[in-house]
Amino acid sequence: MGIHIKRIGHVGLLVEDFERSFRFYTEVMGCRVTNRRKAADGSETAFLRFDDMHHDFVISSAPPGTDLTTVGQRERLIQQIAFEVEDRDAFLKALAHLHAKGVKLLSGPLIHGIEGGGNLGGSGSRSFYFLDPDGNRLEIYADMMRVPNGEEFPRAEYAEALRALMPGASR
Repeated sequence: MGIHIKRIGHVGLLVEDFERSFRFYTEVMGCRVTNRRKAADGSETAFLRFDDMHHDFVISSAPPGTDLTTVGQRERLIQQIAFEVEDRDAFLKALAHLHAKGVKLLSGPLIHGIEGGGNLGGSGSRSFYFLDPDGNRLEIYADMMRVPNGEEFPRAEYAEALRALMPGASR
């Protein structure tokens, strides 16, 4: 039967400038600090949370001499880190907050799937993308479509109608 994964438990990143990233994730992204520690070699780690879990996100100093900024975004090992917000209002508040903090968007706001002019298999979520101080691509999203276990997406009950209404729409 395998392993049943419900949600991403947490994400950890190595960061080039710990203090800069710590400020970004706490002051801009709104993470709360569960634990911050400094090792004898000067490297630091912070366990960050959004709500009541011990940690949802971890940042740690990259090894000395590592330049994380020289590699372009397409070559990075992390494609994106997506942060879900509760609803459309929270989505718009997050957009306004990041704008007020001077964060530039890479793309969006947009709606994935047919509602936004995309493919039939898109999630329907509202999202926008931006970079953290180390060039990692981040996404804020809300309203993702749910797909119960064992169901096909898009569901047969509306997939045929959508294909007929949107000739040329890809899955």
